[in-house]
Amino acid sequence: MENLNNKGKLVVGSLLVGALIGATVGVLFAPHKGKKTRKNIANSVKNSASKFKQEISEDGQYLKDKAMSFEHLLEDKISKVGTSFKDKANELLHSGSDHQMNKK
Repeated sequence: MENLNNKGKLVVGSLLVGALIGATVGVLFAPHKGKKTRKNIANSVKNSASKFKQEISEDGQYLKDKAMSFEHLLEDKISKVGTSFKDKANELLHSGSDHQMNKK
């Protein structure tokens, strides 16, 4: 158990060191000044968020449409089953009354 805990700490530490090295190299070799780079990053994040929001909205509408379609289908099936039960019940009642008339 202690061995797994040590491995986890090593992995997290390695990721942090790698991120720090990557950020440092990125700053050193950045093609633009910091202000312009931050602006580009902010615009990129805004565009990505906007696209993500649009996709979520479209997916939500798709799911809503599917749920409505399923609801209508289910209501139709329930209605047909109810009608079928009524028809069978009436059929049994009539066949039972016909059967009793034949006995008399």
